[in-house]
Amino acid sequence: MSAPSPAPSPAAASPAPGPVIELRHASFGYGERAVVTDVSLAVNPGDVLAILGSNGSGKSTVVKGVLGLAQQFTGEVDLFGMPRADFHDHPRIGYVPQRHTLSSTVRSTVREVVGTGRLSRQPWWGRTTGADRAAVERAIDLVGLSDRSSVDVADLSGGQQRRVLIARALAGEPDVLLMDEPTAGVDAVNQHVLADVLRRLVEHGLTIVVVTHELAAFEDLVTRVVVIDAGQVRFDGDRATFERTSTSVLHDHNHHHHDDELEDPDGGSVVPVTIEVPRSAHDASGRTHG
Repeated sequence: MSAPSPAPSPAAASPAPGPVIELRHASFGYGERAVVTDVSLAVNPGDVLAILGSNGSGKSTVVKGVLGLAQQFTGEVDLFGMPRADFHDHPRIGYVPQRHTLSSTVRSTVREVVGTGRLSRQPWWGRTTGADRAAVERAIDLVGLSDRSSVDVADLSGGQQRRVLIARALAGEPDVLLMDEPTAGVDAVNQHVLADVLRRLVEHGLTIVVVTHELAAFEDLVTRVVVIDAGQVRFDGDRATFERTSTSVLHDHNHHHHDDELEDPDGGSVVPVTIEVPRSAHDASGRTHG
Protein backbone atom coordinates (compact mmCIF):
# COMPACT_ATOMS: atom_id res chain seq x y z
CA MET A 1 0.00 0.00 0.00
CA SER A 2 1.44 3.33 -1.00
CA ALA A 3 2.38 5.86 1.65
CA PRO A 4 -0.43 8.37 2.15
CA SER A 5 -0.04 12.05 1.50
CA PRO A 6 -1.57 14.56 3.94
CA ALA A 7 -5.21 13.89 4.74
CA PRO A 8 -8.02 15.86 3.13
CA SER A 9 -8.77 19.15 4.80
CA PRO A 10 -11.86 19.17 6.98
CA ALA A 11 -15.01 20.83 5.71
CA ALA A 12 -14.79 24.59 5.45
CA ALA A 13 -17.22 25.14 8.31
CA SER A 14 -15.58 25.04 11.73
CA PRO A 15 -16.69 22.27 14.10
CA ALA A 16 -19.57 23.06 16.42
CA PRO A 17 -18.51 23.68 20.03
CA GLY A 18 -21.04 21.14 21.29
CA PRO A 19 -21.87 17.60 20.12
CA VAL A 20 -21.76 16.94 16.39
CA ILE A 21 -24.61 14.44 16.87
CA GLU A 22 -26.99 14.31 19.80
CA LEU A 23 -29.94 11.97 20.37
CA ARG A 24 -32.43 12.60 23.18
CA HIS A 25 -34.90 9.81 23.96
CA ALA A 26 -35.03 8.89 20.27
CA SER A 27 -36.87 5.88 18.88
CA PHE A 28 -36.36 4.62 15.32
CA GLY A 29 -37.74 1.82 13.22
CA TYR A 30 -39.37 0.78 9.97
CA GLY A 31 -43.02 0.89 8.96
CA GLU A 32 -44.96 1.01 12.22
CA ARG A 33 -42.43 -0.93 14.28
CA ALA A 34 -39.85 0.69 16.55
CA VAL A 35 -36.54 -1.19 16.51
CA VAL A 36 -34.65 1.01 18.99
CA THR A 37 -36.29 3.00 21.77
CA ASP A 38 -35.38 5.81 24.15
CA VAL A 39 -31.82 6.23 22.87
CA SER A 40 -29.92 9.19 24.30
CA LEU A 41 -26.29 9.74 23.39
CA ALA A 42 -23.97 12.48 22.20
CA VAL A 43 -21.07 12.24 19.74
CA ASN A 44 -18.51 14.93 20.48
CA PRO A 45 -15.85 16.36 18.14
CA GLY A 46 -12.86 14.02 18.02
CA ASP A 47 -14.76 11.01 19.36
CA VAL A 48 -14.02 7.57 17.91
CA LEU A 49 -17.21 5.86 18.99
CA ALA A 50 -17.92 2.16 18.52
CA ILE A 51 -21.57 1.07 18.60
CA LEU A 52 -21.52 -2.62 19.49
CA GLY A 53 -24.28 -5.19 19.35
CA SER A 54 -25.24 -8.51 17.84
CA ASN A 55 -27.15 -8.77 14.56
CA GLY A 56 -30.71 -7.62 15.11
CA SER A 57 -29.89 -5.58 18.20
CA GLY A 58 -30.70 -2.29 16.47
CA LYS A 59 -27.19 -0.82 16.30
CA SER A 60 -27.38 -0.08 12.54
CA THR A 61 -30.85 1.40 12.99
CA VAL A 62 -29.39 4.02 15.33
CA VAL A 63 -27.12 5.30 12.56
CA LYS A 64 -29.87 5.07 9.95
CA GLY A 65 -32.09 7.06 12.30
CA VAL A 66 -29.45 9.78 12.56
CA LEU A 67 -29.29 9.95 8.76
CA GLY A 68 -33.06 9.92 8.29
CA LEU A 69 -32.95 6.48 6.64
CA ALA A 70 -35.12 4.97 9.40
CA GLN A 71 -38.40 6.38 10.65
CA GLN A 72 -38.21 8.47 13.81
CA PHE A 73 -41.07 7.84 16.22
CA THR A 74 -40.07 9.81 19.29
CA GLY A 75 -37.35 12.02 20.68
CA GLU A 76 -35.00 14.56 19.14
CA VAL A 77 -32.03 14.38 16.77
CA ASP A 78 -29.62 17.32 16.57
CA LEU A 79 -26.83 17.59 14.01
CA PHE A 80 -24.09 20.14 14.66
CA GLY A 81 -26.28 21.90 17.20
CA MET A 82 -29.49 22.16 15.20
CA PRO A 83 -32.56 19.95 14.73
CA ARG A 84 -32.11 17.47 11.89
CA ALA A 85 -35.09 18.95 10.03
CA ASP A 86 -33.28 22.31 9.91
CA PHE A 87 -29.87 20.87 9.01
CA HIS A 88 -28.96 21.12 5.33
CA ASP A 89 -25.14 21.04 5.29
CA HIS A 90 -25.20 17.33 4.50
CA PRO A 91 -21.61 17.03 3.15
CA ARG A 92 -20.41 17.47 6.74
CA ILE A 93 -21.65 13.93 7.45
CA GLY A 94 -19.98 11.08 5.56
CA TYR A 95 -21.62 7.64 5.46
CA VAL A 96 -20.17 4.25 4.56
CA PRO A 97 -23.03 1.72 4.29
CA GLN A 98 -22.78 -1.88 5.42
CA ARG A 99 -23.78 -3.42 2.13
CA HIS A 100 -21.66 -2.87 -0.94
CA THR A 101 -23.25 -0.45 -3.38
CA LEU A 102 -20.63 -0.96 -6.09
CA SER A 103 -22.44 -2.63 -8.98
CA SER A 104 -20.58 -5.22 -11.02
CA THR A 105 -22.85 -4.55 -14.01
CA VAL A 106 -21.76 -0.94 -14.50
CA ARG A 107 -18.09 -0.56 -15.30
CA SER A 108 -16.57 2.29 -13.29
CA THR A 109 -13.06 3.04 -12.17
CA VAL A 110 -12.05 3.75 -8.60
CA ARG A 111 -11.61 7.43 -9.46
CA GLU A 112 -15.09 7.63 -11.04
CA VAL A 113 -16.78 6.02 -8.04
CA VAL A 114 -14.92 8.18 -5.52
CA GLY A 115 -15.78 11.21 -7.64
CA THR A 116 -19.47 10.70 -6.91
CA GLY A 117 -18.67 11.62 -3.33
CA ARG A 118 -18.17 15.22 -4.50
CA LEU A 119 -21.66 15.59 -6.00
CA SER A 120 -23.15 17.02 -2.81
CA ARG A 121 -20.56 19.82 -2.88
CA GLN A 122 -21.02 20.73 -6.54
CA PRO A 123 -23.48 23.29 -7.94
CA TRP A 124 -26.65 22.05 -9.60
CA TRP A 125 -25.08 22.15 -13.07
CA GLY A 126 -22.47 19.67 -11.83
CA ARG A 127 -19.29 21.19 -13.23
CA THR A 128 -16.20 19.51 -11.77
CA THR A 129 -13.56 21.91 -10.49
CA GLY A 130 -9.88 21.56 -9.71
CA ALA A 131 -10.79 21.49 -6.02
CA ASP A 132 -13.11 18.55 -6.68
CA ARG A 133 -10.42 16.61 -8.52
CA ALA A 134 -7.87 17.35 -5.79
CA ALA A 135 -10.27 16.16 -3.06
CA VAL A 136 -10.90 12.92 -4.94
CA GLU A 137 -7.19 12.22 -5.37
CA ARG A 138 -6.50 12.96 -1.69
CA ALA A 139 -9.29 10.62 -0.60
CA ILE A 140 -8.02 7.82 -2.86
CA ASP A 141 -4.49 8.28 -1.59
CA LEU A 142 -5.61 8.32 2.03
CA VAL A 143 -7.15 4.84 1.72
CA GLY A 144 -4.04 3.56 -0.05
CA LEU A 145 -5.49 3.02 -3.54
CA SER A 146 -3.58 5.58 -5.59
CA ASP A 147 -2.00 2.81 -7.62
CA ARG A 148 -5.48 1.40 -8.36
CA SER A 149 -7.31 4.63 -9.19
CA SER A 150 -7.79 3.72 -12.87
CA VAL A 151 -8.78 0.12 -12.16
CA ASP A 152 -12.37 -1.05 -12.55
CA VAL A 153 -13.93 -1.48 -9.10
CA ALA A 154 -15.36 -4.84 -10.17
CA ASP A 155 -11.79 -6.14 -10.39
CA LEU A 156 -10.94 -5.22 -6.79
CA SER A 157 -11.07 -7.47 -3.75
CA GLY A 158 -13.85 -7.07 -1.19
CA GLY A 159 -11.52 -5.25 1.19
CA GLN A 160 -10.39 -2.87 -1.54
CA GLN A 161 -13.99 -2.17 -2.52
CA ARG A 162 -14.72 -1.30 1.09
CA ARG A 163 -11.86 1.19 0.98
CA VAL A 164 -13.35 2.69 -2.19
CA LEU A 165 -16.59 3.29 -0.27
CA ILE A 166 -14.63 4.99 2.50
CA ALA A 167 -12.81 7.16 -0.04
CA ARG A 168 -16.13 8.10 -1.64
CA ALA A 169 -17.38 9.34 1.72
CA LEU A 170 -14.11 11.17 2.40
CA ALA A 171 -14.22 12.94 -0.96
CA GLY A 172 -17.04 15.10 0.40
CA GLU A 173 -14.64 16.30 3.14
CA PRO A 174 -16.94 15.48 6.07
CA ASP A 175 -16.47 16.48 9.70
CA VAL A 176 -17.89 13.18 10.96
CA LEU A 177 -17.76 9.74 9.33
CA LEU A 178 -20.42 7.10 10.06
CA MET A 179 -19.40 3.55 9.15
CA ASP A 180 -21.78 0.58 9.29
CA GLU A 181 -19.99 -2.76 9.77
CA PRO A 182 -16.86 -1.80 7.78
CA THR A 183 -15.19 -5.17 8.44
CA ALA A 184 -18.19 -7.37 7.56
CA GLY A 185 -17.11 -10.00 5.05
CA VAL A 186 -13.53 -8.70 5.04
CA ASP A 187 -10.65 -11.06 5.79
CA ALA A 188 -8.19 -10.49 8.63
CA VAL A 189 -5.49 -8.95 6.43
CA ASN A 190 -7.87 -6.37 4.97
CA GLN A 191 -9.32 -5.68 8.41
CA HIS A 192 -5.84 -4.57 9.49
CA VAL A 193 -5.60 -2.38 6.37
CA LEU A 194 -8.96 -0.80 7.19
CA ALA A 195 -7.80 -0.21 10.76
CA ASP A 196 -4.70 1.56 9.42
CA VAL A 197 -6.92 3.77 7.25
CA LEU A 198 -9.05 4.69 10.26
CA ARG A 199 -5.91 5.35 12.29
CA ARG A 200 -4.82 7.99 9.77
CA LEU A 201 -8.27 9.58 9.88
CA VAL A 202 -8.14 9.70 13.67
CA GLU A 203 -4.68 11.25 13.60
CA HIS A 204 -6.09 14.10 11.53
CA GLY A 205 -8.96 14.73 13.92
CA LEU A 206 -11.93 13.25 12.07
CA THR A 207 -14.85 12.29 14.31
CA ILE A 208 -15.79 8.66 13.63
CA VAL A 209 -18.73 6.44 14.54
CA VAL A 210 -18.24 2.74 13.75
CA VAL A 211 -21.11 0.27 13.97
CA THR A 212 -19.73 -3.22 14.51
CA HIS A 213 -20.34 -6.54 16.25
CA GLU A 214 -16.66 -6.90 17.12
CA LEU A 215 -14.16 -4.49 18.60
CA ALA A 216 -10.90 -6.33 17.95
CA ALA A 217 -10.01 -4.56 14.69
CA PHE A 218 -10.49 -1.09 16.19
CA GLU A 219 -9.81 -1.51 19.91
CA ASP A 220 -6.67 0.65 19.85
CA LEU A 221 -8.56 3.49 18.12
CA VAL A 222 -11.87 3.59 19.95
CA THR A 223 -12.31 6.19 22.69
CA ARG A 224 -15.95 5.43 23.55
CA VAL A 225 -18.16 2.35 23.44
CA VAL A 226 -21.95 2.11 23.24
CA VAL A 227 -23.56 -1.33 23.52
CA ILE A 228 -27.03 -1.73 22.00
CA ASP A 229 -29.07 -4.78 22.99
CA ALA A 230 -32.72 -5.49 22.21
CA GLY A 231 -33.14 -1.96 20.91
CA GLN A 232 -31.82 -0.14 23.98
CA VAL A 233 -28.53 1.30 25.20
CA ARG A 234 -27.03 -1.11 27.76
CA PHE A 235 -23.67 0.65 28.13
CA ASP A 236 -22.23 4.04 27.20
CA GLY A 237 -18.76 4.93 28.41
CA ASP A 238 -15.10 5.31 27.60
CA ARG A 239 -13.05 2.38 26.37
CA ALA A 240 -11.20 1.94 29.66
CA THR A 241 -14.47 1.59 31.59
CA PHE A 242 -15.80 -0.84 29.01
CA GLU A 243 -12.68 -2.97 29.32
CA ARG A 244 -13.02 -3.05 33.12
CA THR A 245 -16.71 -3.91 33.04
CA SER A 246 -16.97 -5.86 29.77
CA THR A 247 -17.63 -9.15 31.58
CA SER A 248 -20.81 -7.84 33.20
CA VAL A 249 -21.82 -5.84 30.12
CA LEU A 250 -21.57 -8.88 27.88
CA HIS A 251 -23.25 -11.07 30.50
CA ASP A 252 -26.19 -8.67 30.51
CA HIS A 253 -26.12 -8.68 26.71
CA ASN A 254 -26.39 -12.48 26.60
CA HIS A 255 -29.00 -12.47 29.36
CA HIS A 256 -31.25 -10.03 27.49
CA HIS A 257 -30.67 -11.63 24.10
CA HIS A 258 -33.75 -13.51 22.90
CA ASP A 259 -34.33 -16.00 20.11
CA ASP A 260 -37.05 -13.81 18.60
CA GLU A 261 -34.54 -11.40 17.06
CA LEU A 262 -35.74 -8.18 15.49
CA GLU A 263 -36.31 -8.35 11.76
CA ASP A 264 -33.50 -7.39 9.46
CA PRO A 265 -35.16 -4.58 7.45
CA ASP A 266 -32.91 -5.38 4.50
CA GLY A 267 -34.29 -8.92 4.37
CA GLY A 268 -32.79 -12.29 5.22
CA SER A 269 -32.43 -14.16 8.46
CA VAL A 270 -30.85 -12.63 11.51
CA VAL A 271 -28.17 -14.74 13.18
CA PRO A 272 -26.87 -13.96 16.68
CA VAL A 273 -23.19 -12.96 16.67
CA THR A 274 -20.85 -12.91 19.64
CA ILE A 275 -19.31 -9.56 20.59
CA GLU A 276 -15.54 -9.88 20.86
CA VAL A 277 -14.16 -8.23 23.98
CA PRO A 278 -10.75 -6.52 24.04
CA ARG A 279 -7.71 -8.65 24.88
CA SER A 280 -7.32 -6.81 28.18
CA ALA A 281 -10.71 -8.17 29.23
CA HIS A 282 -9.53 -11.80 28.92
CA ASP A 283 -8.59 -13.69 32.01
CA ALA A 284 -5.19 -15.20 32.68
CA SER A 285 -6.14 -18.51 31.03
CA GLY A 286 -6.94 -16.74 27.78
CA ARG A 287 -10.66 -17.55 27.93
CA THR A 288 -13.07 -14.86 26.78
CA HIS A 289 -15.75 -13.89 29.25
CA GLY A 290 -19.37 -13.45 28.32
